[in-house]
Formats: sequence, C-alpha cells, structure tokens
Amino acid sequence: MKSRTLCRGFMVLSVLSSCLRVGSAQEPFAWQRDYARVTQTGDIEWTPRESRFVAGDCVRYIDYENGSDAHDGASKQRPWKHHPWDARAGGAAAAAKDIDTYVFKGGVVYRGRLTVKERGRPDRPIRLTRDPDWGQGPAIIAGSQVVTGWTRGAGRRDIPEPDAVWKAALDFAPRTVWRIDSGGAAVRLPLARHPNWKSQPEDHKAQWFRWTNDPHPFQPREGFSANDATNLKGCDKDFVADALIYSEFGWVMGTPYPSRVRDFDPKDGSVRFESWTGGGNASIIFRGMRYYLEDKPHYLDDPDGEFWFDKKGSGGTLYVRLPGGIDPRTARIEAGRYPDLIVGNDVAHLDISGLEFRWTTQPWNLDVAAWDYSTTPFGYRADALPACIRIWGRGEAIRIANCTFEDVVMGIQMRAVGVGSPIRNIVVEDNVFRNTDVGAAHFKDGAGWGFSHPVGVLDDVRLYRNYATNIGFRPTRYERGCTFDLSYAQRAHIAGNVVERSGAQAINVYAGKGATRGEVPLVRVLIHQNKAWKTMQNGNDFGGIESWQHGPVYIFNNLSFDARGQREGERSYHGNNPGFGHAYYLDGGFKHYVFNNIAWGLSNDPTSPLVNCAAFQEIISYQNSFFNNTAYNFFVGSRRQAPHAGRNKFLGNVWQSMSERVFRHADPAKTEADGNAHHAGPQKQHFAYETNAYANNVFHDIGQMGVFETSGRWLRSLDDFCGALRQQQSMVADLGVMDSTATLRDPARGDFRLNSESAAVDRGAMVFVPWALYGVVAEWNFYPAGNDHTRIIDEHWYAKDYMTERDNYYQRPMYPLTAVNVDPADYIDGPLENFIAGALRFTPARKTYATISHAALNEPFTARLATRSRHGQDPQVREFTFEADELRTPAIHAGNFLIEVYFMADSDGWLVGKKQGTGYSLTLRNGRAVFRVAGQESDAELLSAVSLADGRWHHLIAEADR
Repeated sequence: MKSRTLCRGFMVLSVLSSCLRVGSAQEPFAWQRDYARVTQTGDIEWTPRESRFVAGDCVRYIDYENGSDAHDGASKQRPWKHHPWDARAGGAAAAAKDIDTYVFKGGVVYRGRLTVKERGRPDRPIRLTRDPDWGQGPAIIAGSQVVTGWTRGAGRRDIPEPDAVWKAALDFAPRTVWRIDSGGAAVRLPLARHPNWKSQPEDHKAQWFRWTNDPHPFQPREGFSANDATNLKGCDKDFVADALIYSEFGWVMGTPYPSRVRDFDPKDGSVRFESWTGGGNASIIFRGMRYYLEDKPHYLDDPDGEFWFDKKGSGGTLYVRLPGGIDPRTARIEAGRYPDLIVGNDVAHLDISGLEFRWTTQPWNLDVAAWDYSTTPFGYRADALPACIRIWGRGEAIRIANCTFEDVVMGIQMRAVGVGSPIRNIVVEDNVFRNTDVGAAHFKDGAGWGFSHPVGVLDDVRLYRNYATNIGFRPTRYERGCTFDLSYAQRAHIAGNVVERSGAQAINVYAGKGATRGEVPLVRVLIHQNKAWKTMQNGNDFGGIESWQHGPVYIFNNLSFDARGQREGERSYHGNNPGFGHAYYLDGGFKHYVFNNIAWGLSNDPTSPLVNCAAFQEIISYQNSFFNNTAYNFFVGSRRQAPHAGRNKFLGNVWQSMSERVFRHADPAKTEADGNAHHAGPQKQHFAYETNAYANNVFHDIGQMGVFETSGRWLRSLDDFCGALRQQQSMVADLGVMDSTATLRDPARGDFRLNSESAAVDRGAMVFVPWALYGVVAEWNFYPAGNDHTRIIDEHWYAKDYMTERDNYYQRPMYPLTAVNVDPADYIDGPLENFIAGALRFTPARKTYATISHAALNEPFTARLATRSRHGQDPQVREFTFEADELRTPAIHAGNFLIEVYFMADSDGWLVGKKQGTGYSLTLRNGRAVFRVAGQESDAELLSAVSLADGRWHHLIAEADR
C-alpha cells in the first residue's frame, strides 16, 4: 500500500434517499435561480411574472352584474350570474358539474362565498381565472355589500354630535366598512375608538394612550389590570365598561390583542381585562405601555371618519361619520358581510389566477380565541381564522397566482385538519397583498402548542415573488400579524418576496415538526432573495425573517431592514431600551445555514424609539452557521441565549456600527468588575466552547467586542476576545480583523458595497453547505473539536420521534468519531473550507483511522414523552426506550441507505463502513470504488467504472436500494 490516503472531512450517511443527479447548466436547481432583481448596492426589487390566461377544455363564464343562472354559461354572451359553488346559484349554474375553467368578467364585482365542491385532476385542474379580453378592469370577488337607505341623525344620547352621524339598517353585522373614493380606491373607516388615532410611519402606536400605573410601574391593583390617571380617571363607568381594549403587554411579545374590559374603576382609571392567553403568559403591563379602547357608541366622534354597529339578532343598525361631513347617499360605502370568499375542506388540483379579493369582515366577536376549548386536544375554530381563500382539511396541488388581496382580513389560510391530512404541493406566486388585518398567507400542519402527536402534514410549499405591504396591524387574539407563516413545513421554498411594513415577521417558518411525537426524516427549507422592510412594527421578541425548529434550513441572499420590536414602556420609564426586534431570528432553530444576508438597522441608539436590537438573535439554538453576512447599525450584532450546546460558526461576516457590543453570546455580567470576579471563581454552567468557530470577521465602529463565557466576562477588544477563545479552546479562535476604514460605502443610504480599501475585500469565508437528504444519521466534516484533536464531531440532524423538548435536543444521541494514531498536524487544508484545516490525512503506515464502536451506535436511549395532549389535562408523561433501528444510527439494520463522501486518495484502502460478516463498506480496490452490502444470506457489490485513486478530490455517492 502506498504511503498515504487523504480522506476529506465530509461524509454523510442517510437511511433513505434518491441518488443525487447533477443538472445541466441549462437547467439550474431551484435554489440557483433568480426570483428577484438584486442591485449592485444590495437592494432586492420585486420582479413578478406577468399573468397568463390559460383555459381548459370546458369553460364557463360568470358575470355577476348581467349574467343569468338560466343561461348555459358556455359563452361570454350567455354567462351565469353565480358560480356553481355559490349557495345562491340556481338553474343551469347550480346543476353544472365537471367544469374545469371558470372565467370571471373583468370590471365586475362578484359578491358572495364559494364552497369548493369538486376536486380537479393532475391532467385537468379546476381553474378560477379572468380573461383579459373580457371586460375592462379587475375581476373582483368581494365579501362586502353596498350600503343604501341612509338617514341622518343617530337618535342616541350616547353618540356624540348625533346630527353629524348617519345610519342604515342591515340584515348582517359588519366589522369592517370602507368608503370608495371617486378614483375607485378604498378608504377604511375605523371602528369607533378612543383616542382617535392614526398609524404613524415610524411608530404605529405613537398616538395611543399610555398607562400611568400609579403607584407601581407594573404590579397591578388586582388581576390583569392597569390604570391611566391621565385619560380615564373620572370618566363615567359606562364610558369604558364592556369596551374592547388593545394594549401592549410584556415582558416580551407584546402585540396588542382585542379583549373585553371586565371591570373599570373611575376613581383611579383602573381597567381590568384578560391577559393574552387568559392565563399567566407574559402577564405584566408596564408603565408607559400604550393602549386604546374600541367598539362603543361613545367613541363615534372622529371628524375624519368612523363607524359603529349596533347588533340586533343577525343584523342591526350601522352608524357612520364620514370625513369632512360627506353625505353617504352621495358616496359608495362597502360594509363587510363575508369573512371568507373561497373555502374548502377537500381540495385538489385547483388553480386560482388573475382575480382580486376585497372587503371581507372579521368575526363579530373580535376577541374570540382561535382555540376550540370544547375538544381534547383543543381544536382550532375556523370562524376565528377567516381568509379570502381558506382550506380547512385537505389541500393538494393548489396554485394561487397573480391575484390581489386588498383591504381584507386575511389573504390565504390553509390548515390540515384530521390525522394524516395533507396540505401539500402548494404554490403561491406573483400575488399582491395590501392592507390585510392579520396576515398574507398562513399554512399549518394542524398541530400546535400542547399536542403530543402530529395531526396533518404540511409539505412542499412554495412562495415565489409575492409583494405585501401594510400587513398585520389588526391581528386576532393569539395572532401577531405575521405576513407569511408556515407552521411545521417539511419542505418549503420561499424566494423573491418583498414585504414592506408589517406588524410582525415578514417570513416565519417552523420547520419539520413541533413538540410532538413522530419523526420527520426529510426537512428542507430554503429562504432566499426576500426583502423584509420595516417589520416588527407592532410587537417584539420576533424577527423580520424568523425560523424555528428543525433543519436543514438555508437562509441566504435576503435583506432585512428595521425589524423594530419596540418596547416603549421600558424605554420611556428607564430612558433607554434597545427593544427586542431582530433582523434574523432563530427561535430554537437547529441546523441552519445563514449566509450572504444583509441586516440593516434604522438606529442603534437605545434612547430612541427607532432603535433596532440585533442583526441576529438565537435562543436555545445550535448547530448553525452564520457566514458572509453584512450587519449594519444595531445595538448588538449577534445575540445568543442558552448557548450551552455550542456548535455554532461565525465566519466572514461584516459588522459595522454596533453601539453596545458585537457578540452577546452569553448573559453579560452587570458590570465589568462583576464579570472579572465571576470568571476568577468556579463556573456554574458548562458551555461547549470547543465546538464553536469564530474566524475571518471584519469589524468597524463598534462598542465592545462582546461576551461568550459562562462568567459573563466583558471582552472589550478584538485581542481580548481572541485570547478568551484560545483560553476556552474554541474550535477556531481567529476572530478576524478591525477595519481602519469604513467597511461599507454608504450603508445609511442603502449602499452595502465594500469600500475598495476595506480589509473585508477578498476576506470572505468558504463554508461547505451540504444539501438536505432524507434521514441523515451521521455527518462528519473531519475537523476536530478545539479541545481534543482526536474527536471528530457529528453534525447530522434528524427530527426523530423522541425530539419533543427543544431545551433537551443537545442531549440526544450523537455519533462522533475518534481519530486513532492521529496528530494535530494530520489535519490539513481541504478544498471545501478556508476557516479551518478541514481535511484529515490518514496514513496506513501509522495505522491511522477514525472509528465509533458498535456499542456506542447501539446504546439505547430513554426519553420522557407525553402520551396525550396538555390541553386541560395531565399529559401522562412516561418513559420510552429507543433501541436498535429505532435509534436511526449508522448501524444500518434494514432498508435503503446512502453514503456521500468527499475524498482524495492515491492508493487502495477503506473509506467508510460498518461490517463484520454482515454490514456495508465503501472501499478502493485497484483504484476503483467498491460498494459492498452483505446480509445474513446474500451480499452484493458495485464497482465504479473509473479509478478514483488518482491524487485528486472526488465527490462520491453510493446508494443501496433494496
């Protein structure tokens, strides 16, 4: 045997996967395509694809204004009035079946609700669309009704200036009202509120009232309550009692939610109402937090326009006060009648394109909880989660494209209902979402907090090139106002979307599964070329782009600006507070690759209400790589809470204008002296420093460098931080360099190009990012732990059955290799990384190898798991022991598996295997790769066609399909 064989530090074993096939240059992979225009300065511009009219074999035409259900609907000259899925349809329209294309006339408003009654087929989807050659203007499906029959005068003593108010009787109960101006634009009338406020561009809640909370800043007099001695003290009890209240709360999250006032004391202006969950979650209200009251006739006093509705039975009386004293008889007033416009519980192969959705209403009980407490486990109430398009059950092969959702409660809502029900193969592309109360598009697998077992399946969701603006500033209870939300998606691709101004996150993804049993072998989520602009404007403790749970998740080439997260109560009370909004947030996110992103803060001044807390925030998260990102103008660059597990990399990033510190990777001591004293004594916690890597970063205009140790010791300078990394034996301790010149050209004006003299030029990190495969049971990159050159850590991720408590994921079984007869000098530079010696040289003459024992691979693992939901009952937690094949380890017992390895060799030898009689091996024989699998009664082997022992690097995949 020749003197040496080089084995590259990447090897992965997967229990089942299709063999990777490389596409041609003419057919790039989905993640290689452009979904938006990226400018030279780093901006991302929306580039939607144009709508294209496509019709099937059997077409029917619908003209709500001039059609007749008695017509055959087969031509533009004889259209139907109603769609067959409308409960009001009659005649030929009601009897129609097996139609594959429905065309709505342009320039016509269709008013009503459609319930999907048929499933399309793979070769024949059902289409709802518009033909641009039929009608002038948009084809609108509306949830509203034009209000007529106005009379002047409120006729009520509890309405101020009753002669300025108009009223009309309705047979339905709207929660939304719009005035349509002469140009066709809708201007929303707010529900009567106190004070009369308007959303401000830089502080949505600037005109709300503030709690004075006398005498204590946050301890209530009783229950969940607060007081306002400035604005409510001395008011008539009837003025406040039974009103809806929207209030900030804390310590974190804080998105105002609708809740009924339960008690009011005029003596000190105290108001008691329910906390967010009705329980004790985050239940404090701090002095200076903002609130307003709503939905009483007493508040109908805004000369700029308001409405109030007096409900009697299913209808009642609508009272309006229009801007400038406009006579509603001379105006077009739209009142929301329907909360949903297209609904279905078993939908397949449905294509909706080119339509506009307008003017829906919220449920009458605005404070309704989404949970259905009548079931165990709790279900979800469909009436509390309305949407223009709502799929509540099963949904497969659904495409929604080139539609506009404007002035509605919610755009799209899909939830798997029923065990095993899928929401799968969903495409939402090239749509516009504007002025929506709750969000743009939400997708859920059917489970949630407190469930012990999975419900449905959310898989293969693609969101491409959508534009959303002014989203989520009036969310329902338990919602936050997120624009695009995916709860427990197994696969998702989110690219080319632009979100401008949202109450909460622009993009929020829970990947894989939640805290439930069951395993998800394949998780693959890509989030790239998205723009999140002015997010987190109505709450805190979230991020502009946020991801939770299992990976691999790939977040790259995005722009996130001004993820606010304002905490106004604490800021106004203490004089400063950095808020708690983050450009990118991994909230219990594991196995994430976050790279080539721009994080841009509006202000790094904690005394300002415009301050942005952090570019990157993690809690509990680990096994994440942050590299080649640009962060500018934050209080802190990167925050990490509960960092015990280590296993993070911070490589090749640019950090400019961090006012407090760059790295907050542990809780900082209260003072520098405290930190030094704590560091000198015994440490109370263990952090896995040896698995963290810091390298190739560039810094300019920063406060202090940061903290990362259990002591919370302040490390002011680059040298201080590097010295501590070496002392703690971190995997890589080459932190980077301070830039003597401004690293970025003009970031305050959005130019994120590097200055030509910057130290960051050609200093980026090269990091190997493996593609997500099915059921990965081991992944070795062949670089050592910082404190032990014989330990090669395992970096695989598999959402296994027993992974239900994210706090404990780091205690799950992993399969590190032990390098035998290896010296530190045997780690050499490889072609896949530049931040570490990432290849391990095996020398046969010294009998070098890396191994893990059979016993270690097969050691049983015991976990305490819930056997039923936590909803109003004991979850009955008990111990479960996993062993043998249940462990999902490199000790492959049965089934298909795949080996992927990157290596260089100049002689024959062993690459990888687990074989003693039976098992598998991947070796080189006569220079050719030999893949051998042996069972009790038979075995098989496969040889490569060419020699690989040629002194060059090779990427080899071997797959066993039994």
